Amino acid sequence: MRNENQLKSDQSFESIYASLKETHQVFKELVRERKEMQKEYDKERKEMQKEYDKERKEMQKETKEMKKETREMKKELEKMYAESRKESKELNRQLGGISNSNGDVAEAYFYNALKRDKTFVNEKFDHIKRNLSYNNGEKGAEFDIILFNGKSAALIEVKYNAKPENISVRRIISRVEIFKLLYPEYKNHNIYLAVAAMTFRNGLEQRLHRNGIATIRQMGKKMVVYDKEVKVF
Repeated sequence: MRNENQLKSDQSFESIYASLKETHQVFKELVRERKEMQKEYDKERKEMQKEYDKERKEMQKETKEMKKETREMKKELEKMYAESRKESKELNRQLGGISNSNGDVAEAYFYNALKRDKTFVNEKFDHIKRNLSYNNGEKGAEFDIILFNGKSAALIEVKYNAKPENISVRRIISRVEIFKLLYPEYKNHNIYLAVAAMTFRNGLEQRLHRNGIATIRQMGKKMVVYDKEVKVF
């Protein structure tokens, strides 16, 4: 009986041993597979890192080149800006010269036209003066053209192109007081005001007429005076 039990015990041990051996073999296989997987993973990770480092270096190189191009572009823009400012100043100087030249042409035209008979607002004048500047120490003014006689004076402002930006009705009227202050002998005389120009813009003529200021303009080869609404200041 004992021998039979011993036999069964031995068989059971062998069965357990075989099972453990098989389990150990499976475990070893799992360990091997895991090592292979780890090895493959490490290989892929190194390749990815290598690729990443390569791309990062290329990006750094591109960034460096872009910064260089940006600096060069900035220098070029600054140079262009400086040249543009220089050209703009030169253009403004030239345009200013043209403007002054046009003003001189207009002034010469109206001065010569008025000088021929010295008639204005149906009144004959004895003298005509051009480009007069006066200053009594307190107030001063410049007058483009002035007509004089024993009882009246006409103050004429000249522009090549008269427009609201360069003609102020209030300023023109205010010059009457300055004229009488600088010329006290004319304080009781009739003072007429006028604006002479080759062209008038933006309804300026009508505004001047409403304020009693005459207008003089060139039409073809003639000088035309509008004085229907002119008043004595």
